[in-house]
Amino acid sequence: MKKIGIFDSGLGGLTVLNEVCKYNPGLDLIYFGDTARVPYGSRSPETILRYATEDVEFLLKKGADAILVACGTVSAIALPELRKKYAMPIFSVIETACWDAVKLTATGHIAVLGTQATIASETYHREIAVLDSEMRITGVACPLFVPLIESGLSPDDPITRLACERYLGALRDTDADTLILGCTHYPFLSKAISETLPNMKLINAGTALAQALPGLLGAASGAEKTRLCCYVSDTDTGFLSIANQFLDAISVDEVHKVEI
Repeated sequence: MKKIGIFDSGLGGLTVLNEVCKYNPGLDLIYFGDTARVPYGSRSPETILRYATEDVEFLLKKGADAILVACGTVSAIALPELRKKYAMPIFSVIETACWDAVKLTATGHIAVLGTQATIASETYHREIAVLDSEMRITGVACPLFVPLIESGLSPDDPITRLACERYLGALRDTDADTLILGCTHYPFLSKAISETLPNMKLINAGTALAQALPGLLGAASGAEKTRLCCYVSDTDTGFLSIANQFLDAISVDEVHKVEI
């Protein structure tokens, strides 16, 4: 059975981990959250690529045979270079989310939420255009969302609500009907986002990838129990708190702090 490495800039990849475990029990997983260097979304493309390469190298040393990039920013900025550099399968959260969005939209207008780097890259625009050139895409950068989540603010916190209204309020005046959560942190705010935009169909990029994973890997796990080992590059306190609060498909009892 393949050992699958999953990485993110911080806690957001836990949303992908949860969906992977929910739809694909019995996998052998390694998770790395680069909590010492979060967020990636405000960094330069060169820095994002360097961080992503170091993350992949760490997972390789831990025995990963395939990589899931559970970071929307890395998927948007660094994925082509990572695939050139490494021969192993490397999957991202972008392609499958775009497939689902194109299938779901009734108006042909898709909104994408992401970090500044993700939206500026227009990667989602290009990917969706390949699938259907008639689609209209509106990208919305939400730079405060990741810090709010990493600091532990809940979807019901007044500051979270204000941030959602500031970034998303204008989408109510459009005919966009499908919303891609283009950063894996953002599902933690799904409740607040849905209440700000009640008529939108939300796409969790982690769910889309997890559901497609058996076909991408080419085989089922065959194991009875999921194996998981978690690593972070800074304190594990916030990681364990968020994991125990939000994960329902797997429990995280231990996390190891490492240098990266």
